[in-house]
Amino acid sequence: MFGELKINRELRIVKFGGDYIPREDYFEHLKNLIEECEDIYPGIDLWFKKKVKSGLQTKERSGFLIYHNEVPIGAAVLRKSKDAKLCSMRIKEDNQAKGIGTLLMSLVAAEIRNKATKVHFTAPSQVWTNWESFFKSFGFQMNGPAGTQYRLFDEELACSANFGDVWKAVLEKLPGIIENLTLNGNSAHCDLVLSVKPTFADKIVSGEKRVEIRRKFSGKWEGATALIYASSPLRQFVGEALIDKVITKSPREIWVEWENELGCSFEEFSSYCEGAIEVSAVIFSEVHRFKVPILHSHMEKLVQRDLKPPQSYCGVDADSVWPTALSLSYLLRATHSL
Repeated sequence: MFGELKINRELRIVKFGGDYIPREDYFEHLKNLIEECEDIYPGIDLWFKKKVKSGLQTKERSGFLIYHNEVPIGAAVLRKSKDAKLCSMRIKEDNQAKGIGTLLMSLVAAEIRNKATKVHFTAPSQVWTNWESFFKSFGFQMNGPAGTQYRLFDEELACSANFGDVWKAVLEKLPGIIENLTLNGNSAHCDLVLSVKPTFADKIVSGEKRVEIRRKFSGKWEGATALIYASSPLRQFVGEALIDKVITKSPREIWVEWENELGCSFEEFSSYCEGAIEVSAVIFSEVHRFKVPILHSHMEKLVQRDLKPPQSYCGVDADSVWPTALSLSYLLRATHSL
């Protein structure tokens, strides 16, 4: 049900609650998917009508719906508070064991990250038995019978976890699944982080500057995806771009060929290239500006580790903190929860 995702898939995430008011048909899809649990939760339709619908209209509850090929395949509803509750999680049977549960749990945790200290849910004993290893991998423990029993022959159990344990599990698990996903049109794959002065970073993501000059830059990065970091004083991630080509020539040849796409004056170019026999022109394509820049300080807080942007650029090492930071940034961008 909640195993790791092993295939590349394009998913769409729809968020519900507070300022997020999706189309009515999306709401109907959320309702229908949640209510498919009627067999184990008698009266869940009345709960959805009385509690969820009104809760989503305020900031009390949030919901997430995941689509694949325009078909809803997974959903979660949560109640936000210091003592948060995972009210419902539902995954279509043919999409179980593909990491959708991990993705939903990550979305839930990201949504309550600024408030919750505990997370709890109730579940039939059979559900806990079947998926105990998944829930325990996020820090949940079974605490005994729940206060409310919904069925005659399957005991409802109360389960809870410290939010810190849930978040730690998200940090460990998310990079492994999100690398294989496209969320709301954004691929979570990134090969290197490129530090650029704020003025030039803005020109790159706006399309005004298509060529970046570096005194040294390896041609092995052709075809790579670069995360664009606007350096001090902004210190924020502003977009991404595909490195189409890397051309190394003399400064004079580079200026003659690319002067209209460098986004700088001849004086700035000459000052940077002074003393260099050759420089590299890094040519971008498929540039995307982030709707909301990601603050460096915010990302450090999320990953709970130091995140040191490179002076020039660095590859995304699987053993570094960067895959975790990037996976979180894509998750948050997919729901505009920055």
